[in-house]
Amino acid sequence: MEVFPNYYEDFSCIADRCKHSCCIGWEIDIDEDTKAFYNSLNTPIGEKIRANIEGEPPHFILKAGDRCPFLNNDGLCDIILTCGKDALCDICTLHPRFKNFYASFEEVGLGLCCEEAVRVILIRDERFEIEIPKCDDEEAEFFKIRQSIFDILQDRKKPMLCRFEDLAREFGLTFDFVIDTLVEEYLELERLDEKWTDELEKLKEKTFDKGIFNKYPIYFEQLAVYFIFRHLSEALYDGDIRGKVNFALMGCFLLGAMWSLNEDKEKMFDLVRMYSSEVEYSEENLEKMRGN
Repeated sequence: MEVFPNYYEDFSCIADRCKHSCCIGWEIDIDEDTKAFYNSLNTPIGEKIRANIEGEPPHFILKAGDRCPFLNNDGLCDIILTCGKDALCDICTLHPRFKNFYASFEEVGLGLCCEEAVRVILIRDERFEIEIPKCDDEEAEFFKIRQSIFDILQDRKKPMLCRFEDLAREFGLTFDFVIDTLVEEYLELERLDEKWTDELEKLKEKTFDKGIFNKYPIYFEQLAVYFIFRHLSEALYDGDIRGKVNFALMGCFLLGAMWSLNEDKEKMFDLVRMYSSEVEYSEENLEKMRGN
């Protein structure tokens, strides 16, 4: 059984209108069922697909600029155009979705590495909601704690900065990070895009007005709730709720500092996309940052 946030149905891939195609820069692994289907295609596209697969696990051979070999010059997928969406491998079908796994159901969310997902989630005025099915006592207690975190972050009677400070205090944390120290922590991570490095470097020896959080409360509320929704479930396995909350607070603080240097909305949203791509899609980076 799968359950979805209330914004989930608002999302659809914008394909050729996307400035940062997920068909560029990502290794695309092919699941066994889809590989078997490709092997069965006795057509020119089948021959082209098989000629562009290598390795174990099997994956597409990326072309110049790390482009998927089936991303055409119009920014569209030749596999979809020729065979339909059902012919995509699992990773292409699911992206940018992620799943939180529980005993009797799965939560499906949208990852912020996708620019359209960023827009769908951050500009939404309605509070995040998701309907949780009946579950066992341990999970029920977890969801009670998670909802209490959501309640703090979604308390719109208070300024956003107060909500962050309330959440930090609830878990014995602080929402007053030293920017240079925080930047160094992120610079120590594996980094994929030098543009992200440049954005981090810009923050060195800078101070910023934390009023930025109150200036854009909807964006920061939705961002923080997203971080909790996506990452807190790991605490069911390691018990470290506090660490996951701190991870969410650090991400919001860092992005707040970055936004304060350039409050252009598209720039702000692109910084969120970069953050997600650089941090959330590397297990090594997640382990380092969520363990702080």
